[in-house]
Amino acid sequence: MPKIFDKRYYSSGWYSNYLKNYKKEGLIYAKRLVSILKPKKSWKFLDVGCGMGGIVLALRKMGYKAFGTEISPFCLQNSPAKNWIFHCDILKLPFEKESFEVVISVDVLEYLKKNLAKLAIKKLTQITKIFLYLETIAKFSPNASQKLNPDSKREKNLLSAGEIIREAEKNEMIALGRIFSLKEEIDFNCLFLKNKRKNKKILKRLWRESGII
Repeated sequence: MPKIFDKRYYSSGWYSNYLKNYKKEGLIYAKRLVSILKPKKSWKFLDVGCGMGGIVLALRKMGYKAFGTEISPFCLQNSPAKNWIFHCDILKLPFEKESFEVVISVDVLEYLKKNLAKLAIKKLTQITKIFLYLETIAKFSPNASQKLNPDSKREKNLLSAGEIIREAEKNEMIALGRIFSLKEEIDFNCLFLKNKRKNKKILKRLWRESGII
């Protein structure tokens, strides 16, 4: 039976304050990403499974070309970003390879069975040209517990952090690490860079800023 992400879902449990806070939360993500990536204004962003589109809205207000995808009819009908959101499944993304400089996916993989989550990671790596940001509840996270964080739609058998990184690395991505500290975000979050010659300058810039070189 398909999972229904309706108004009731976005108003209860873990998401009880989501409809009130999604714009504020989206701005936090957008600011952090922009501060690290230092994107050109010509870059295109895609937030896969964008919900109400908080990240999309924030990036657009900052002057970037940002789009989203979503399967929830409630979000598609009610999001103030709906003009920039495509109705499609993460496993059936209608985009050419390397269509976006930055691809984002937050809290999506935990709703997929492990084999489909691995396929979804592959799909995401294919459509990004430079960066991929993944955030999800992974195996061993306290938030994976139905007792501590009840969510009937979340899968029981989740990918571990190591499995997520391995799947991305199998598909030409370099794991760069967290963008949110453990104090800020307990769950898995990782920024990846596409392992292409044309991206080596970006990698060296990130190394310099981190003090590695």
